[in-house]
Amino acid sequence: MIDVQISSLQQNRDRSFIIIVILILMANASYMMMIPLFPPLIKEKGFTEAGIGIIMCFYPLGCILASWKLGKIRSSKKMILQGLIGQLVISIILGISYFLNGALFFILSSFLRFIQGISNTMIQVPSYSITGHLFSEQVSEKIAKLEMACNFGLVCGPLISGVLYILSDIYNFNTFQYSLYLVAFLYFVITLCVILFLDERIFNIDQQEQGASINYYEVFQIHELNVTFTSYFFLGVAAQALRTYLSVQLLEVYNLDDANSQFLFMIYTIVSVFGAFYVAEQKHYTLNQMYTYCLYIGAVSLLLYGPSQIGLPQSIYIICFADIIRGIGIGSAPAIMMPLIVQIMEKHKHKDQAAEIGSTLFIAGWSLGDLIGPIIGGIFIDQVGFDKTSVIMSGALFAIGLIYQKTSHIDQEQQAIEMQILIH
Repeated sequence: MIDVQISSLQQNRDRSFIIIVILILMANASYMMMIPLFPPLIKEKGFTEAGIGIIMCFYPLGCILASWKLGKIRSSKKMILQGLIGQLVISIILGISYFLNGALFFILSSFLRFIQGISNTMIQVPSYSITGHLFSEQVSEKIAKLEMACNFGLVCGPLISGVLYILSDIYNFNTFQYSLYLVAFLYFVITLCVILFLDERIFNIDQQEQGASINYYEVFQIHELNVTFTSYFFLGVAAQALRTYLSVQLLEVYNLDDANSQFLFMIYTIVSVFGAFYVAEQKHYTLNQMYTYCLYIGAVSLLLYGPSQIGLPQSIYIICFADIIRGIGIGSAPAIMMPLIVQIMEKHKHKDQAAEIGSTLFIAGWSLGDLIGPIIGGIFIDQVGFDKTSVIMSGALFAIGLIYQKTSHIDQEQQAIEMQILIH
């Protein structure tokens, strides 16, 4: 009877995977729509860059706490539905918060961003986890497709916001509010699709195939994993320290209107898609080498965000070029990170749990950077300005790349293993 049920499930798993792809795409599109929209509104309400950082950091804080909690709970269709409904309701309330000011706006926005992070994690973590179990023979291929959906969602977010900005000039409506109301409507449609088309039985297979619980204390005793995860966390800190405030910088320094700012935000994501594709297809470099290059290239991109500090004019064209370089370096790193962690875990006899550990640390590492980066960035920008902060973050990321290159030892150990195989 069980065999018949599993056989029936295999016939429907492609349909379930399509729903999972849509979930990942929408979760990241809605996240990216907030990046260029929310900071200027917070600034308009009279808060400083540090205030922007505090409000924005509640989202990754929710992601981190939810990831820790979800790691102890079996994934379920109900969990995803709760995340979708949470996103729907929060989007509507955030749209209404436009009419608030002062402390009430600050407190409500911070709380809603926190719940939004939890809801988003309740969608993404089960989606990655279930994909690993449902397609155990095609994990790399399917995870790569989810990353493509993620990047496409990050492109769609600013694109939708940019189109709404243009329409708002014609039909005279508030872009911030109507963007969120549109997000709420899309989450409503996706919720119906999940109810109708996402097969509940895939979560039962996840439970049947799940082995011993993951001991993360034991996992972090692995030196290569420690170094890799730490560098990934600091990469997120350095990147998000500037990214959160770029929309304000574009408006105040470069006189770029809101609609064009949305399209500029797409440059990084589009380049990231091609960067991820190259990472998946190239055969000349190891994952460790590619990741090291990403750290150094990312450092160069952050330096270019502060052109006045390196003798260059404050030109929007330099910012666009910096976004291209950032997409090549920082944007390609996530596509490398999860396979790199899986490679490390398999080498240390954790093959059965490699995909789950990889997806968990992949989300947790960037969320930690997303949490701390805006706070650090806001403090530095308040004190020394955006351009000097970009130079500081660039130097920090270069140092991280150098430390990673000198201490990871992943390729050296792999070469030693291969040499032993040849000898014997």
